[in-house]
Amino acid sequence: MGNGFVIILDIMVLFILLALSGAILYLFILAVIGLLGAKEYPETVGKYDFLILIPAHNEEQVIARTLESLKMLEPVGRIEIAVIADNCDDSTAQIARNFNVTVLERSDDINKGKGFALEWAIDQYDLDSFQAVAIVDADTLIESNMLITMAKSLESGAGAVQLYYGFSVEQKTSLSYLQSMANIVENIMFYKPRAILGLPILLRGTGMAIDSRVLRDHPWDSHSITEDVEYAVNLLIDEIKIDFNIDSMVFAAATSSYDQSHSQKLRWASGTFELIKNKMLPLMYKGIKTGRPDLIELGLSFMLLSRPLLIYIAGIAMVLGFFAGSGLNQIFVIWSLLLVVLLILYLMTGIIFISDKKAALKSLLQIPRYGFWFFLVQIKALLKLGKMGWTRTERKIDE
Repeated sequence: MGNGFVIILDIMVLFILLALSGAILYLFILAVIGLLGAKEYPETVGKYDFLILIPAHNEEQVIARTLESLKMLEPVGRIEIAVIADNCDDSTAQIARNFNVTVLERSDDINKGKGFALEWAIDQYDLDSFQAVAIVDADTLIESNMLITMAKSLESGAGAVQLYYGFSVEQKTSLSYLQSMANIVENIMFYKPRAILGLPILLRGTGMAIDSRVLRDHPWDSHSITEDVEYAVNLLIDEIKIDFNIDSMVFAAATSSYDQSHSQKLRWASGTFELIKNKMLPLMYKGIKTGRPDLIELGLSFMLLSRPLLIYIAGIAMVLGFFAGSGLNQIFVIWSLLLVVLLILYLMTGIIFISDKKAALKSLLQIPRYGFWFFLVQIKALLKLGKMGWTRTERKIDE
């Protein structure tokens, strides 16, 4: 290789490693704040009437559990629960009716997906009749203080709020434990510190609420596979504050096999790449142009949404490092390896909060297999970029 090529390669690898080092340092700073810090909320709140929407597509196996958990809600005002039976060809609607909740049946062969279902359902209601609209997925279990917690965030000045969204390990497989640990890290070490620092928060699809006035002024019009994030970005651009409140949790069962996880991870990976492609640079440009550092930080944060992606980038830098100049190749390889180790340690921190630590530790042996499998999923997501539609994730739950 010519000297010119080697110099360009050296500069490129150095840039990648410096950027990755900054990103990882940022993640660790957030982690410390998340582990040690807390956010204060008012002790009591006023009366809040909630409309709770539950989008459901062929959820006959899980919808009853969700509705049972909603029976335990501690109200802060009037509650109306509406199940959106969206393009269902099973008994989802009938099961929901057995719980004496409103059932909105929708059939649309063209406008498919959760985003369209939510837009359609919201249009059925007079938003002035409620203080807030909460959205809960049909495969979700909720804690009884969900509405009180949401109301406290809204009372504190947020236009929308996202609760802790976790995975419960119901089928005790290594994959379930790995997903649960990664999700704990996401909640406690990424979103919680962002809320403490007042940084932009993204909505995550379930366990979220939007002030009715905000929803009236900013109608739900997001229909992509990351409709929740897309809507959140639009709110943040318009300077609507979104809070993340860890004082109440919603849980979905972690997928327990690679077959079950495939569609979910493919959708999430494709969604992340879509966000990076369509939102990252425009947000940063808008932030620079308007003098809003929050939008610059939000744009940069899209690169942090997938920690495995950072590991793969570090791996690429390691491979390129072997071809660097003779004085730098060893430094680049060791540097890359250190970053990979730090990222893995970061992701493993979730084990602190797992009750069955023996099973969780055992699951770590699956990391090489999981990493290779997820790498292939990421490649497939890149190839399908812009072509993915919403698909339902199959889950095994305890009866």
